[in-house]
This record gives sequence, structure tokens and C-alpha cells, in this order.
Amino acid sequence: VTTLESTSERLEEALRRLAVEAADMFEDLLATGAELPFDLQVSESEESILPMYSYAPLTAQFIGDNVAELRRLEAFVEVRELSSEEVATGFLVGLWDGRSEFDIAGDRLKGAIDGVLSSIASTGAGGTPAGEVIVPLIGFHMPADEIVLDGVRIARAETVADAPLDAAGPKNFLAIVSCGFADVAPAAAVADDLRRALRTLRLFRPGGVGISAHAWVRRADGWERFGTGAGRTRNGGYRLTGNELDELNGFSRLLTERGARMPSLSWAISRFELGNERASLIEALSDYLLALRGLLEGGGTTGAGLSARVGAMICEGAEDREHARLCVERALQIERKLMSGARYRPTADASPLEVIAELEELLRRLLKGMATGELTGDLRAAADEILLSEGMQAASAAPPPSMGETAEWRIPDPVAEGEEEIEVRKVSDEAPTATHEAHDASQEAPRDTPTARIVVTDVELPDIVSTDETNTFVPEPADAEHDEKADWFASQDGDLEWPAFASPRRGRPDEHRELDDDASDRVRYLFPVPDATDWDVGELSYENRRPS
Repeated sequence: VTTLESTSERLEEALRRLAVEAADMFEDLLATGAELPFDLQVSESEESILPMYSYAPLTAQFIGDNVAELRRLEAFVEVRELSSEEVATGFLVGLWDGRSEFDIAGDRLKGAIDGVLSSIASTGAGGTPAGEVIVPLIGFHMPADEIVLDGVRIARAETVADAPLDAAGPKNFLAIVSCGFADVAPAAAVADDLRRALRTLRLFRPGGVGISAHAWVRRADGWERFGTGAGRTRNGGYRLTGNELDELNGFSRLLTERGARMPSLSWAISRFELGNERASLIEALSDYLLALRGLLEGGGTTGAGLSARVGAMICEGAEDREHARLCVERALQIERKLMSGARYRPTADASPLEVIAELEELLRRLLKGMATGELTGDLRAAADEILLSEGMQAASAAPPPSMGETAEWRIPDPVAEGEEEIEVRKVSDEAPTATHEAHDASQEAPRDTPTARIVVTDVELPDIVSTDETNTFVPEPADAEHDEKADWFASQDGDLEWPAFASPRRGRPDEHRELDDDASDRVRYLFPVPDATDWDVGELSYENRRPS
């Protein structure tokens, strides 16, 4: 159902601007010599016997004479597209009827605007027959002759009997909208319905679909053309198959229901629509990335990047996720190059247009999953959980690291019991000379050096680990002759009194400790005897000479 809020707001703003622009234009016309017509009116009074005459300005006639000038005003054109030319001129007549000055006082302007809006509301509430608007679709094709999508009837042009000749064509499809306000504001009345229908088609599958720059509204005397303000539609076309028609209707209902309950989904879809309205994919890049950032960037449990989260939420296999991650990273790189004005160097397997087309498809799959209920809850946290689980699975599936091929990791293989042969070669002790080298080089074949063979009949291998638990190793006592050389620390009986901890001895003359000969010999090497210092140095004599 089309609401009146958007129509009233746009029309009210256009009427205000029309009043300002028209007042300036009329004042300029009067200043340059234009004449405002007057009419002589007679006013009769019971108290006066003679009639009273007065001049009444014919403002309506003056406005009608300058309609050609009014059509050049932007606000007049907008009011005409939102409603009709009759509404625009009637608003100006009601604003300045019977006045010689074109002022825009607050109360008078508000009253004129309220009169126009109330006429629209009374027309809708009165139950008058609904107006009909026909808008040609660009690039749309389907096998069926007619479908109804979001309140819009899409029919093949040749099946509409009284369609305008300019709108009808052998392969054209027409969007037909019925609305009670179409007679006064056709463009605004059907704007919401057409926008919802195009949004559903573009989200359902990729393709270039749009509406024509002109549409037709049914009047009493026939069809009247008006402008829709639509831009150029992308190339490529949009083709539905017979099996997709029922699925399209179900998707439209789910999109309407869930979009109203999920503000984040509604906001992301609006960014997607802005991107689809762009004339080229390059201009739509920032719109698509902004929608992805709003849904997946920031927050979460691990703070993963945007590209990794997009791949985790949309793709299933590891290869598909890696491809999606590369696509998003390339798109971000292209955006940075565009913002800085630098030149982007595309890779051999992906041009910028291909990257943006893949990014659009990734965003479409994400929005469809949210609209159908496949993706619910916090998408950021869900993407981080998927990435964490994949990382743990990859870590558990990886083989343990090898110990290496070093000798300390290898246990020597036991040698089989039996006869072992050791081959010994005799090496000459004499160093080779030049004569011998020349003689050896002249020989055709060198003779083998005679070897001696030693046969070992029995080899006792040491056990790495003893199998006899009762076998205990007892070391043999060492011989006295192999004992370490005794030092004076070991030979000292009793506790040794260290100088650092010994109590200070303030000996008296009668308290002298006499060391025995053995103790003196034991510590004598610690105190070497200095050499004799019986030096006799005589007095040095100096001879002073005066300079001659």
C-alpha cells in the first residue's frame, strides 16, 4: 500500500520553493514594465445613495498570461511532476488572488499549502476511482505474460489493450500501478511501489533492470506523460525463468516481513539499492563495501578482518572462502586507489569490473541469507566462531613435527650375533715423491694394497638396559695408590677455623700459639720467602755547570 507521507512532504517543500521563486519572478516582471490588469468593481452600500467604485487586481489573469515564464522555474517543474500543472497554477492563484503585491506572508502561505494537501487527502478518502500509472521496464524479460510483485502488476505490453503507443512494444514489459492519488501526484504516488518491486528483483538475482525515464498517467482525456527522474539502466538485461516465478513471490514476502523487523538489514539493503542505481560498477563500489562494513566489520570475539568474515559467512568450502577473501581485499585496494587518485594495476585473472561484480554477488548472497532467515543473530560473532573452529580443526589435522635425522635421536640397531670380519689395509708410511707419482701414472691399472683379515668369533655387546632386576652395580674400592693427592684441608683434624669467621685475637705477650714442624711445613708454600734485599744504594752526585 502506498502511503501519503512521502508525497505530502515532497509536495509541501516544492510548493514553498515555488512561492518564493514565483514571487521574485513576478516582481521582476512588474519592475521591467509588465502591467498587472485591474477590474472596476462596484460596491453598493445601504447607507450611501451613490455607488462606490474600486479597482480589483486580476491576479489570476496575470498568472495565466505568464505561464510560459513559470514553466522555466525548477520548483514549478517539480510540482508539476509530483501533481499536475493545474495544481501548481491553482496554488499560486489561491496564494495571491485579489492582491497587487506578491508577498509570501506566513499565514497566507501556510493556508494555500494546507488547501492543496487537504484536496489530495479528501480525494483519497472519498473513495474515487483509483488512477492508473504505466511505467515501462528496461531490460526485464520473463516467459509469463503477467505477475504481481509488491503491489505492482508487471504485464507484457502487447497484452495491455489501451496502453500508450510510446510505451507499448513487441518485447516490452509494463509496470502498472493503481493508486487513489495518481490523478494529482502520479510520480510520488507510485514511487514507493516501484522502488520495492525493483529492490526485490535486484536482490533475487543479478542483472540490469530499471524503469524508463518517462511514464504515463491516465486522465479523463487520455494518457498524459510525465518524468520519473530515473537514470540510465545498466547493460546486461534481466531474465526470469518459469521455475523462478513462485520462488520470487515467496522471497518478496520474506523480504518485506524481515526487513521491517531488522534495521541493520534494511540499512544494508538501502546501500545495495544505491549501488544498483549507479550507472557503472566503479561508482557502486563504495556503496557495496559500506553495506558489508555495516554488517560485518568491527566487534566480534576475535576482531577478525572484513574479508575473512565475508568468506566465512557466505562460502562453504575452503577454496571458495579463500576466493571470497581475495575478492574483498582486491575491492578494498581498488577503493583506496580510487580515493587517492592512483592507478590500479589489475591482476592477470581479475579485472576491476570483474572484482566489483563478484563483490556485488557476495553482498547479494549475504542479504538474501538474512532475508530468508538462513543467517540470523550477530553475524560478526558467528563469523569469528566459524574461523576459530576451522583453525582448531586445521591444527588437529596437521602431522606432528619430526624429531629430525640427527644421531642423538637414533637408537643404534643391535648387531646380529655371529662371526664378524674386520678388514685392515696397510698404508705406506713413506711420502710419495715425484718419481713415484710419474711411475704410478704410467701404470695401466693400479694394484690393490695387500690387506690382512681379522676374524672375530665372539663379540660381547653391552646391554643398554639390564634385564636382570636383581643385578645391582657395586663399585669396586679404589686403590690407595690411585687416591688423589691429599691436601692440607683434608689432613686437618677437627673443625677448620676460617679467618673470616674467627674471633679476633687480641693476644697478650704470653699467649702465643706454637706451631709444630709438620704444620709449618704444611703451610710453608703458601708464604713464599722473598729474595734477599740487601741492596746498597749510594748517594747520587750532581755536577752543576753554568752556561758560558
